[in-house]
Amino acid sequence: MDNIMDKLAGKISAQEIINANAAAEAAHREQIENQNRQYEEEINVLRQNAHKLEDRLNNIEIALKDLKKDRDEADVNVQELDNAIRELKNNLSDRLNKSDEATHDVGVRIYRNVQAAVIDEQKKQLDEIKEDLKKQMESIRGEFTMLVRQLDSMQRANRAKNRGIMPLTVIILIATIANLALVVLRIIGLV
Repeated sequence: MDNIMDKLAGKISAQEIINANAAAEAAHREQIENQNRQYEEEINVLRQNAHKLEDRLNNIEIALKDLKKDRDEADVNVQELDNAIRELKNNLSDRLNKSDEATHDVGVRIYRNVQAAVIDEQKKQLDEIKEDLKKQMESIRGEFTMLVRQLDSMQRANRAKNRGIMPLTVIILIATIANLALVVLRIIGLV
């Protein structure tokens, strides 16, 4: 190991070692100076921020004092508002009670008026339905009379030919009359 050191020492001269140390020290000094400058800049920024924070704290103190004054005034206003609200609640309760009574009375009157109007309208509709039924009944009677005449004429013509058609015709006549009665009952609303 000593041999290696001797060989290395022989290759590197003392002046070169001094120069290398000086260069390393200069680089180290420059690095320290750069760090010092950077620290000074950061300290300046911190000072500026501290001044800003101080201003903000002063503003907050002023705002808090104003808020305390406003709170005291607000407490007085809250008590006045509470009293006013109680009075309004009492007045509103009285008015609501009176309004409920008036609304009930008006509702009863409206109900009676609507009921009377509905009854009148139902009478009118029933009268119209009766008139329609009379007209339809007259029309049906006319058609029925015509059918009876046709049946009579057909019966006379077919009496000689077919004696079995008579019961069938009577059944058809009875079915027609039953159908007519059902139609009339449906129109009246009984079925």
